[in-house]
Order: sequence, then C-alpha cells, then structure tokens
Amino acid sequence: MKKLDLKKYQVEVVTEEGKKKLVDYDVMQSLVGLLLHPDLKLNGLALLEQNELAGKLILNEGKEMLLEDSEYEKIKRPFDVVTGFNKNDVELVRRVLKAETVEVAEKKKQ
Repeated sequence: MKKLDLKKYQVEVVTEEGKKKLVDYDVMQSLVGLLLHPDLKLNGLALLEQNELAGKLILNEGKEMLLEDSEYEKIKRPFDVVTGFNKNDVELVRRVLKAETVEVAEKKKQ
C-alpha cells in the first residue's frame, strides 16, 4: 500500500500589489481536479470510478491516507498525462510520485 499525505502546505505567491505572501496550497482541490482532468480522456465508467476515488480522498482531507495499489495508480496517472505543473505544485507532485510504501498486516481476530 501507499501512504499519501493530504495535508495542506504553504506556498509563496505574489499579490496584485507585487508583494510576496504565504498561502495554503489546497492539496485536495488539486488532486480532485487532476483525477477528473479532461486530458485524461475518461470514458463514462472511468469518470465514475475516478469520482468515487475523489470522494474517498475528500473524506480524508487534511490527513494521511493508505491507498490500495489500484487506487494509487489511478491517482498517479494524471501526473504522467497532465502538463503545466509549476513551482507551487512541486510538493504535491513529490507527495504523489514518491509516496511511501507501507506494509500492512491483516489483523487477526481474537
């Protein structure tokens, strides 16, 4: 399984006045947008599956989440297809593409 960090992080932006300030990067909004991005050319069934996964991510907003391999591959795919990432996206890309692999043992019933 993969562990994905869904917590917000801070990025530096330039205001209309030309001043730099720190703002929260909305990891959830970015991931959901990528999962449903038009460049993925999702058919109807794939769109519904991606939307279901987006719902699971939303339920874990601000936390870390364990993903089955199949779920992780669905989250990782947009990072291979979509272009136009920028400096503020570096941490998001790192979190997804370098997500920690964790071993999970089945809990025995007593």
